[in-house]
Amino acid sequence: MKAGSLRPKSAVILAVATSLCGSFLFAARPTHVVRRGNALRPAAASASAVSYSVEVPVVTRVVGTALFRTAIDVSNNTSAGTAASPVLAHFQYSYNRVNADGTTSFFRTPIQTINLLAFDNFHTDDFVAYLGTLPGALQPGADQSSFGTLLVTFENLPSSQGWEGTVFARTYSPNPTGPGTVAIAYPASLFFESANQALVATIRDTQTAATVAGRLRTNIGVRNTDIRGTTQTVTVQLTFYDVTPGNPTNGQRVGNVVTLANLQPGEVRQVNNVRAAAAIPDNVTGMLAFADIVGATATSPTIEGYVNILDGDTQDGAFFEMKCADTDGCGS
Repeated sequence: MKAGSLRPKSAVILAVATSLCGSFLFAARPTHVVRRGNALRPAAASASAVSYSVEVPVVTRVVGTALFRTAIDVSNNTSAGTAASPVLAHFQYSYNRVNADGTTSFFRTPIQTINLLAFDNFHTDDFVAYLGTLPGALQPGADQSSFGTLLVTFENLPSSQGWEGTVFARTYSPNPTGPGTVAIAYPASLFFESANQALVATIRDTQTAATVAGRLRTNIGVRNTDIRGTTQTVTVQLTFYDVTPGNPTNGQRVGNVVTLANLQPGEVRQVNNVRAAAAIPDNVTGMLAFADIVGATATSPTIEGYVNILDGDTQDGAFFEMKCADTDGCGS
């Protein structure tokens, strides 16, 4: 039995996510893709022998502590692709539109396609605003306020190892202390960390006791990565375990359980400031964060997650993925 199944469960209300910022560096090296079934989400294109899918965990245009935008790069890194037979990048944005009353509504765009020639790149500094220029792509108002994921399927590539076609994102906002921007940058997922039981990450929060590393707070996002052509939702519970040296609660669960109910395939929800959201005691500065699928089975929709640790003074941050903690294998 996995450790996550022993943790007590309870329900709390999730705060709507509205802020992202930080910075992240990643190594540029070939990657491999985990094959994921025969089809994408409903209304998405099927994958062929020389195709594969990747998913950007966060794409947004939303006003939170500032105006956040996401820049996107979609690249064909191979010599394949001509005017007569381009490499195809089919994409679908799954998003929550933030409504005027503060509620959210979930939608998916129709499938769109980018044609790529050999060693070619598509770039936009504001992907959601770009979608707003495509007739019928977005629901009214979503070009100004939405938060979601981007599924991209490459076709007509010479092979499908995972490096041939790549997608990178950078979510950024104005620098609060001067000119320029503050950002996090991240590659699209190849589904290595997709889990049908649990995810785990180490997080920090020093809002109540700043250190030389900064006055840190943590945001956590979880998404339903089921691209097998189903419409299954999944409910996820976040729990937190104290790893602060010297604390009497070291090794014990602290704070409240945070529940993300009924995540749609492709939907991402972010919990901002987990200390406040989970009512974590002030003396806890280090935690293990678990994301458990409620009622997990071998056929449960899979999930992936990320952590964004931010400095409260500069708004600089660091983005990293949660790790799969399944006992029956990951990435499937």
